[in-house]
Amino acid sequence: MEDSPTDSPVTAAVYAPIGEKALVSRIRQRLEDAIATGVLAPGDRLPGESALAARFRVSLVTVREALQQLRATDLLYTKQGRGGGSFVAMDSNHARDLLQRRIGALSRAEITDFATYYRAIVDAVLRTIDSMGLEHNLMAVRETFLRASPSDGAAARSVQGGLDLRLAGESQSVRLVHEQIRIQNEFGALLWMGLDDEELRQSIFTHNEHMLDEMIAGATDAAIRAREEAVTISLRWLLSKRNDAQRHERENIR
Repeated sequence: MEDSPTDSPVTAAVYAPIGEKALVSRIRQRLEDAIATGVLAPGDRLPGESALAARFRVSLVTVREALQQLRATDLLYTKQGRGGGSFVAMDSNHARDLLQRRIGALSRAEITDFATYYRAIVDAVLRTIDSMGLEHNLMAVRETFLRASPSDGAAARSVQGGLDLRLAGESQSVRLVHEQIRIQNEFGALLWMGLDDEELRQSIFTHNEHMLDEMIAGATDAAIRAREEAVTISLRWLLSKRNDAQRHERENIR
């Protein structure tokens, strides 16, 4: 990954400004989630420290501390010299363990609340597109979405996140774009973890296609129902995995 702004929409969201509180822990958690869910893949190079500080809008010292914590848990490694920098270093087993701990740490209420908010943002996006008569702009969005044929969960999450960000952009609402970026940073990678499952991935992408077709046809309520069903499918999968993670943790304690 180069320091130049050539990221996918989802990767760009990973490096969006971080906020004002608990900066080190929030940077670490955002990068950790991106690594665990495959948005940042093994071998990917992070932007340089100065570039990260500028994109997160934090100090260089804050970035360095967050990166050092990730290196200490073997999620990143550093290469010196030409072509050097911070690289993602994690195998699939490590990723599964990391995700299991992350899901197990969230309460059922937290997961459901995040999903409800995620759903509400997209509902607002679709209704805004409808109210402004911008449905015709979704033809290009649909073509781009249908051309994507992700073969694994990480690629599917990139397509899904890119679709949500593109829809927010088509609403022409700066606030909705910012909210979509924020919820993707906080929860998007976890919500769409189920895209690793091929059958679930096909179901969710079918609902997405249906949503776009209904929007283009002017049937906004039907489009919103299709979109909500996609989120519900993924939410059920995530809650199931949370229960598995907590059961596994209890068994290890005994």
